Amino acid sequence: MFKPTKLLKIVSVLFIISGVFGIFGTAVSYIMLPKMREIPGIDMTMIEAVLTPFSLIISMVSCLCSIAAGIFGFGGRSKKGAVICAGIYLVLLLVSVAQMAMNGTFTVFVAVDFILPVLYWWGLYQSE
Repeated sequence: MFKPTKLLKIVSVLFIISGVFGIFGTAVSYIMLPKMREIPGIDMTMIEAVLTPFSLIISMVSCLCSIAAGIFGFGGRSKKGAVICAGIYLVLLLVSVAQMAMNGTFTVFVAVDFILPVLYWWGLYQSE
């Protein structure tokens, strides 16, 4: 048991919300992929390069870890569980950034993706 700070609780709720939206977005992307092939004039090479089965699996696992880290961080029951889930989420985020760099889709705005994990780790560090 640990006492989560207000920062950790807020970031945990944001982790849960972003994880749920991420799962929904990944599912919709996967479902819509065959339908997008039927639309005339759409170049599917970039879409198929980004939506590989590997990237879809990474996305789903990342979203589930985000939700789990949010639940652990908000509840304050298991600091070890919060650290493990947040660690897995951060590693998958780094893998995703490396994958974007290899695909040529890397932008400066990727730094925004690291704001929530940094705040989460800071809030977890401050919690007792």
